[in-house]
Amino acid sequence: MNTADHIKYSLDACDSRELDKAMLFACIAVDGTAKKTYPGMAQVGKRFRRFITDNLDIIELMFGGIDLKNTIFPLKSNKGKVGIKFEDIVYEKFRCSLAHGDELPHGYGLTVKIEDGHHLFLIDIENQSMTLPESAIYALGLPCVLAPVNADQKIGSNLYNYRDTINTFVIDRWWGNIECARQIMDFDNQVKIKMDF
Repeated sequence: MNTADHIKYSLDACDSRELDKAMLFACIAVDGTAKKTYPGMAQVGKRFRRFITDNLDIIELMFGGIDLKNTIFPLKSNKGKVGIKFEDIVYEKFRCSLAHGDELPHGYGLTVKIEDGHHLFLIDIENQSMTLPESAIYALGLPCVLAPVNADQKIGSNLYNYRDTINTFVIDRWWGNIECARQIMDFDNQVKIKMDF
């Protein structure tokens, strides 16, 4: 399968409300895109996290409202360290669990959006768990579409798209066009709140 297939399957799964499956395919798309973007970086986790941090501006815009760059979540990493970043949560709790055929860690999950522009994001510090909004899936997928290394990809249908706060990106028209996309994205009017735990 190529990146276009993973993006298509992720969006199809979102449409059928199979959010774990949608997240798995989004994470696989990030994996493949990161591998092509950083060919000299052998560690999967390192390049996965770097792809997220290198595209955090787009991810924050799509995710909605939280300053993911500066927020440190008071949750334990897989190594027991308290205080992890968004990219660590996505990699350790979601990507690794789903890609290895495991269930998500207790209390971790994804939730369907309430309505356009309204997402549910839950953090349970006491029970060390988090529920990400459905928008996290789209936030991970769009940078894969826009990545220059994926300029040769095609789904083969103009029905598939991503939407940010003001733009609709018909996927097959936007493969590899990250700089063009950044020029029209509404970063200046974006709400970003640093969560202070």
